[in-house]
Amino acid sequence: MAGYTPLQQKAYEYLLNLIRTGGLEPGVIYSETKLAGEIGISRTPFKDALVRLSQDKYIDILPSKGFCLHVMSPEDIWTTYQARTAVEGYCAMDLAAAKDSEAGRAALDRLAESLRCMEQMIREKAPLPDILACDLAFHQTIAEFPRNAELIRLYESLNHRVSYIALESFAKQGRPARALEEHRSIYQAVSGAGAQVEIGPYLAVMRHMEASRDIVLELTEKKKP
Repeated sequence: MAGYTPLQQKAYEYLLNLIRTGGLEPGVIYSETKLAGEIGISRTPFKDALVRLSQDKYIDILPSKGFCLHVMSPEDIWTTYQARTAVEGYCAMDLAAAKDSEAGRAALDRLAESLRCMEQMIREKAPLPDILACDLAFHQTIAEFPRNAELIRLYESLNHRVSYIALESFAKQGRPARALEEHRSIYQAVSGAGAQVEIGPYLAVMRHMEASRDIVLELTEKKKP
């Protein structure tokens, strides 16, 4: 990535992979020195990587102690879902405008496949991570359609911030089935026609994000000591 040295990028990608694969646990304070040593780089580029991760709200830096995974606050959740609505709402509108193109038809086919996948996983009472994988594939198809690297980077960052809570939200009775119906509404808005075609996809995404946000806020409130 432009503006970063190879060592900074190496440290950033190493830590990001640990976070995304569950290699770091919430509530644990991690040593900069120890982790920098694991990948054989000095503390300076490692610290630079930590600053980037902190800015993206993946971690919190604890002066003189180390760092830990960032815990989402209600304000974080509100702002994250607002930003996700802006990004995915725009991308959904872009897809709707190009739905008759070759790329648009291919994207709609992928969305339809994600819907079938999610429906099957729910019907078979599959493990929640398997259901969530179908859910994420649906959103990723929309976010990647404009082929805008900055939007994709932002989407991935925003999506990760709530991914660990999103899995918990799927444990709520009936949530996977409701999420599937919300996805169908998005698909219909993107693939349909009529007076509302321009704003319809954005509104469908917004309703889905608001429903997800409210459940995540509820779960966060329950976790308070």
